[in-house]
Amino acid sequence: MKVFDFNNPDLYFLIALTIINAVVLCLLSNKFLQILQLSGYRISPYGTWLKDTKAKWFGRLTLLCFLSFCGVFVVNILFNLFLQSKLIGNLGLIFYFIFAIVFIFEIHKIPQKKPLRVTKRLFRIYIVLFLLYGIITFTALALSLSYSFYLRMSVIALTPMLVPVIAPLGVIILYPIEKLIVNAYKSKCKKVLKKRKDLIIVGITGSYGKTSTKVYLTKFLQTKFKVCATPSSYNTPMGVCKVVLNDLKDDDEVLVAEMGAKKVGEIKELCDMVCPTYGIITAVGEQHLDTFKSLDNIIKTKSELYENLPNDAVCVFNVANSNVKDMYEVCTLKNKIATGDDETFLQAKNIIATCDGLEFDILYKGKLYKTHTTILGEHNVQNILSACALALKMGVSINDILKVIPTLKSAEHRLELKQLENDIVLIDDSFNSNIQGTAVALETLKLFEDGRKIVVTPGLVELGKKENAENYEFGKRIAEACDIAILVGKNQSENIKKGLLDAGFNQENIIMQDSLFEVTNMFKTLLKPNDVVLLENDLPDNYK
Repeated sequence: MKVFDFNNPDLYFLIALTIINAVVLCLLSNKFLQILQLSGYRISPYGTWLKDTKAKWFGRLTLLCFLSFCGVFVVNILFNLFLQSKLIGNLGLIFYFIFAIVFIFEIHKIPQKKPLRVTKRLFRIYIVLFLLYGIITFTALALSLSYSFYLRMSVIALTPMLVPVIAPLGVIILYPIEKLIVNAYKSKCKKVLKKRKDLIIVGITGSYGKTSTKVYLTKFLQTKFKVCATPSSYNTPMGVCKVVLNDLKDDDEVLVAEMGAKKVGEIKELCDMVCPTYGIITAVGEQHLDTFKSLDNIIKTKSELYENLPNDAVCVFNVANSNVKDMYEVCTLKNKIATGDDETFLQAKNIIATCDGLEFDILYKGKLYKTHTTILGEHNVQNILSACALALKMGVSINDILKVIPTLKSAEHRLELKQLENDIVLIDDSFNSNIQGTAVALETLKLFEDGRKIVVTPGLVELGKKENAENYEFGKRIAEACDIAILVGKNQSENIKKGLLDAGFNQENIIMQDSLFEVTNMFKTLLKPNDVVLLENDLPDNYK
């Protein structure tokens, strides 16, 4: 092709244009990379997001391409016919780059709960995408220059339509390299922990209650040990690796590792990496059904914790949860411990749940110990009991535990009570709502007697085939607990609304909003003194 002649100036113009366009396409990929990042770089949830959003982002890119192509193509024809000037003919590219830059800035201005994080992995993905976009752009331009006088550079305006496909392709191409990197980090983590023979390692798993139980256990153990605990929801192999390699100190005596999973084998993977010597199983239910597919798979996965503990290890089971009770009965560990039911190691008696917290008695070795906490939600009594049980087995005294319980605070965004201006109360239960958790949250909301009760929710997710039906039932429960229901987003709002209406809820008190940012602005005029707002689940951007 003439275009590949090194004496042809078009070749160098094409190379420069290819580089510029590759950069522009990388910037246009940011929204799609954000969703991939929020999805753990898994392609299936990314595809679900495209489907749930009715591919509106692809539609926006198509509109960008159409407008840009028209601008570039018309200028090409006009100037090539009448002026025969290549330089002036290429001025049509200005339309494409102006439209693309405006598009990038407009997308950047959209509020995001979890913006794209710049990480080493993301940087590697950008390199792969830059190369892919460069190859595509160069090939398209070379062909158009060689075979079509009138198309010339206008074909470049069509390349943004490939972004939704090329972005995940870059992730797929890098997968083998990322796997090697993860394995290297896991190997390094294993070596660090292998040298720490004196370190006590606790693994905590369950469908829900993991983070709260971890927070409470850490507070109890800190009365006797130096403790390093995984922060927030760092419950993946890479999350735990980061804590071990960056946060674990030489004088730490205990490592408390939260263990999360979305498919069979992931708890075993974490156990193989950190080799826990103690364990807690909090509660097991229908969570992440979109990836687990069945409750049996969830139970099988959570069982991987006690199955990978040493035979003489201590593992605490919250048998107040029926699924955990079944796991306890089949567990063969010598030192398994049950809490939360009659005739167990620890029991809670005389539980009183109020809008100010919880009051209850702990039955331990035949003696009742009265205690209280400002933490909301009756289910948290079971989380406290599980943490108490393991702390007692690790040598913490019951008296030290009783001193700590009144000082405990809710884990962040888990029935966290916040006092706002004008005596407005916010119950922040925005993290990862589940069926059982929403029921407890609504019962907690009922405890508040003054002011209007307002529920803000986008609904329940990751429930597979049960998702629509469960959100309908969720709507019926909301109708019994609140005066105003604010439904966020379009994913499950209609199902919740139907449940509300079928339960006799006043349609005028149902408010539909596209995002939590809009709800926040609406609060300025909606809220009155003494109102109580329950924020139930705050979905990240990959559910919109």
